[in-house]
Amino acid sequence: MDQKELEKIIKEFWEGEYIATGFYRHMAKKSESKRAELFQEISKMEEKHGRYWNENIAPKKLGKSFKPTLRLKLRLFVLKVLAFILPLAFIIHLLESDERAALLNYSKILKTFEDDPESQALVAEIMKDEIRHEHSMAELLIGDESQLSRVKDAIYGMTDSLVEILALVIGLASIMNDPFLIGLAGFIAAIGGTFSMTSGAYLSVKSQNDIYEGKVAEIDIKSNFDPKYMADDLKITLKNKGLDDKAASQIVNIVGEDNEVTKALLKSMAIEETYDDPTNAAITTGIYYVLGAIPAVFPFFLGVIIPVTPITASIIAIILCAIISFVAGIFTAVLSGINIKGKAFKNMIITIGAAGATYFIGSLARAFLGVEV
Repeated sequence: MDQKELEKIIKEFWEGEYIATGFYRHMAKKSESKRAELFQEISKMEEKHGRYWNENIAPKKLGKSFKPTLRLKLRLFVLKVLAFILPLAFIIHLLESDERAALLNYSKILKTFEDDPESQALVAEIMKDEIRHEHSMAELLIGDESQLSRVKDAIYGMTDSLVEILALVIGLASIMNDPFLIGLAGFIAAIGGTFSMTSGAYLSVKSQNDIYEGKVAEIDIKSNFDPKYMADDLKITLKNKGLDDKAASQIVNIVGEDNEVTKALLKSMAIEETYDDPTNAAITTGIYYVLGAIPAVFPFFLGVIIPVTPITASIIAIILCAIISFVAGIFTAVLSGINIKGKAFKNMIITIGAAGATYFIGSLARAFLGVEV
C-alpha cells in the first residue's frame, strides 16, 4: 500500500470515529436511560478509537494528525437533524454500514503494520470493540428493526409502481390525446397491480424468513457444538468478501476465542436476509404501490383544472418520478450498504429509460400501425 492510500484509509477511519462519537453522544442526551447508557458507552469507545487513529497511528505513520473540517461538522449536523425525522434504526444502519465496509480495510492496515506490532495491536483492539459494539446495537434495536423493515417494504412498493405506472402512462401518451383517460388508465392499472404486489411481497418475505431462520439456527448450532466450525465459516465469508487467505486468517485470529464476537461478526457479514412480518410487508408494499403511482398519474388529471397536453403531462410526470426515484435510491443504498450516488442515479436512469422506451414503442405503433385514440 502506498503512502497516499494509507493516508486516505486512516483519515476515513478517523472521520468515521469522529462522526460516531458526536452522533452517539448527542443521542445519549436525547434517549431514555437504557439506550442513553449504551449510546454514552459507545460514544466514549468511538472517541477512544478516534484518539488512537489521530494521536497514535496518524503521527507515527503519516507524520501528521487531522482536524475536523467544515464538511465533516456539517455531515454530523445533518445526521443529528435526520435522527428527528427518520427512524433511529435507519440512521444507525447508515453509520454501521460504513463500519462494516471498513472492516475489509482493516485487513489492509494490518498487513501494512506487520513490522509494527504496537500499531497492529491497536488496530486489532479497535476491530474487536467495533464488532462487540455492533452486536450490542443490534440487540438494542430489535424493536426498531420493524420500522426499518417497513421502510424497505415501502420503498420496494413505491419504486416498483413508479417505474411500471410511469412507463404505462407515457406509452399511452404516445397514442392517446386525452390526458384524463391516460391518467385514469394508469390509476386503474395501479389498483390492479396492488393485488399482485401484495401477494408477491407476502410470499417473498415468507421465503426470506425461512432462509434467515435457517442460517441463524445453523450458526447457533455450530457455536454451541464446536466454535471451530464457526471460525472456519467466518474465514470463508471474509474470503468471499474479497480478502486473501492470509488477511482472512489474521482477522479470525484477532477475533480469537470470543465466541459471541465471532458469532456476531458472522451473522453480520454472512446473512443478507432480514426478518420481517409477511402480513405487514404485504400491507405496506400494497399501500405504497398505490401511492407510488400518484406522481405518474397526477399530471394527467391536471387537464380537469387547466389545459394540458399529453406531452406536457408526460414531462411533468417524468420529472416528478425521477426525483422520487433518486431519493428512494439513496434510502435503498443506505439500507443495502452500497454506493449511494451510484444507486440513486441508477434508479433515476432506469425510471427515465423505461418511460422513454415505452414512448418510443407507442410512437412506432402510431406511425406504422396507425394506432391512435
